Amino acid sequence: MPNKKILILSVGYGKGHHSAAYAMAEHYEQCGWQARVVDVCQLAQPWLFRLTQQFYNFCVRRMPWLWGVTYALTDTADWSRLIRGPGLRPVMNCLARILHSENPDVVICTYPLFAYMLDELKRQSGCNVPYAVLVTDAREISQPWLRSEAPLVIVPDEGSRGMILERYAMQGETIVAAGFPVRRAFVPARECMMPHDGQMRVVYGAYRQRRGVEDDLSALLNHFPHMTVTVLAGRHERYLNQLFAAQCQMGRLVVLRESDDMPRLLQEHHLYIGKAGAATMFECYASDVPMIVNFTLPGQEQGNLELMLEDGVGRHVESTAHLVDTLRLLLADDAAVWRSMKQKLVESNRKKSAERIAQVIERKLLA
Repeated sequence: MPNKKILILSVGYGKGHHSAAYAMAEHYEQCGWQARVVDVCQLAQPWLFRLTQQFYNFCVRRMPWLWGVTYALTDTADWSRLIRGPGLRPVMNCLARILHSENPDVVICTYPLFAYMLDELKRQSGCNVPYAVLVTDAREISQPWLRSEAPLVIVPDEGSRGMILERYAMQGETIVAAGFPVRRAFVPARECMMPHDGQMRVVYGAYRQRRGVEDDLSALLNHFPHMTVTVLAGRHERYLNQLFAAQCQMGRLVVLRESDDMPRLLQEHHLYIGKAGAATMFECYASDVPMIVNFTLPGQEQGNLELMLEDGVGRHVESTAHLVDTLRLLLADDAAVWRSMKQKLVESNRKKSAERIAQVIERKLLA
């Protein structure tokens, strides 16, 4: 008997969609399925995808307020009509070809656009593959995730489910809280590390504007002489290496453009400071690493921050001075506040989400 097949439709805007997609693919492959992740937009219209991806990255790095405006506009748009326009016709045709060649048993959409396309293909050609929508942010969930004909919408937590049922008056049986999936490599360090005498190791995601990143790092190095910082610098890499050359030579600062081994990086550090992106946040949950959020995208990431604060596993700061004060609080009394956050992460039920999501899909779509 041939293996079952799962097709996972994703898109490369930010980290969350692909992160969730590949985590689910990894889980299904471990279970003996044939799993394929496809970025249909990139495959069908690579030039248009690059332009829209560059716009997204520009908004994130330079003009977050513009992303907030764009997010609000897409929230109110009718995506069921949008996918019938000429601009997305090549993407629809590409998806139809993939479905015909792959003939999957089930489809997961980690981006809402593809749910509307599956609905339209069902109307046009009778293609009736069961599919689920996997929402990749918490709490502040926009309407496009919810207005398709998806028989199953999976959200990260019960608070997100409650918000949806209250705000959008949807039927409860189609909305299931099962978590945000992360790869199996994201696990806590074998030995629980504790910061002693201010000797804290920090991962810093450099999402703020350059001046803000510079101020944060200078403050961390000056106010906490026993702290070491690994910076995921992105476009700031060369500038930061030159600016902090002495600290880099001393080993107090390590500047990376990016890391292809985030599981190990989180295991070797006590704290993550950065953006409230869902993928990184849930990777911290899986790794038992407390968080300080110093940057949020308007709209979608506000809910991730709300979830983190509600669980008591992180803090939110609004300035460099606030960051310094918060770190002093975390380290006071032999790091009592940090230890409390660490313990809440250890006790959290937000791990092994890929397994729970697969069980929900089996029960709701394949039984």
